[in-house]
Amino acid sequence: MSTAQVFKLVQQPSAADVALADMRAQFGRNGAASRWSRLPHKARSVICYAAGVSTTAAGQELDQFDFEQQEAIRVALGDLLATLREFDGSVLHRREWHRSTRRGEGPSRSEREQAEHEDKRRALLTEQAGTLESRIAALKKVAGNGQ
Repeated sequence: MSTAQVFKLVQQPSAADVALADMRAQFGRNGAASRWSRLPHKARSVICYAAGVSTTAAGQELDQFDFEQQEAIRVALGDLLATLREFDGSVLHRREWHRSTRRGEGPSRSEREQAEHEDKRRALLTEQAGTLESRIAALKKVAGNGQ
């Protein structure tokens, strides 16, 4: 066996290295291309729409988009993720979306507080209007007596 053959045997990558290199080649290091390719077409279309990219491009693989489109998709995904964090499991329950606050439950706390505030404001304005009307009447009486 020559030195070149021994050297070649020593340099051969392990099966794990070969598998890892193959996975990286297929999916990319960060997995974005892999995740994109596994998404249903409808989800890709929604993301493209949010990114301002034509929804017809949703059938493309991630590496087929130009840099600006990829960046727009990345930013849109971040925005969508931040928006989705606003909703938790309890808010996504069907009864939360389909209940009517008008039927049986009465007004919510914020609606009651707003109504109370409006009632107080009306009472204050009515009191101020009464005071002004009495002053106007008094001024007319004084002006009428002076003639």
